[in-house]
Amino acid sequence: MNQPKQDWTESHLKEIIKYQKQLEYLPHDGMEMARIEILSKMLVFIGKLSGEFSEQYKRIYATRKRVHAEAYLAATKSKAQIAEIAVVDLREEEAVAYGNMKRWNNAFDSTREEINALKYKVRISIEDGSSRR
Repeated sequence: MNQPKQDWTESHLKEIIKYQKQLEYLPHDGMEMARIEILSKMLVFIGKLSGEFSEQYKRIYATRKRVHAEAYLAATKSKAQIAEIAVVDLREEEAVAYGNMKRWNNAFDSTREEINALKYKVRISIEDGSSRR
């Protein structure tokens, strides 16, 4: 028997907020390594949220397709229209889930790019000796 899947969204979001607050108190210059460490920890939870929302989107999509097919088969007339009406609410749910999925995928990509930019800045600092001042 399928047990309901636990929703980790709230706990992942709390972790992201905790790391974001740490970043707010950290100076931008001279603390690149610390920022990389915090952003890397944050990236783990952003990735988990991205995965959670991707899964939600796919589950709603699968439900919509099933309900559409069932309504289509059950209808005697105007099958396509009746099936579309049957899934209107699911389409709206799916749109919200898709937006959340895209938002967190974008956050993941942006955070990864920020980490890479900081790593590049550290590498340049080490090469030109500016990190030894």
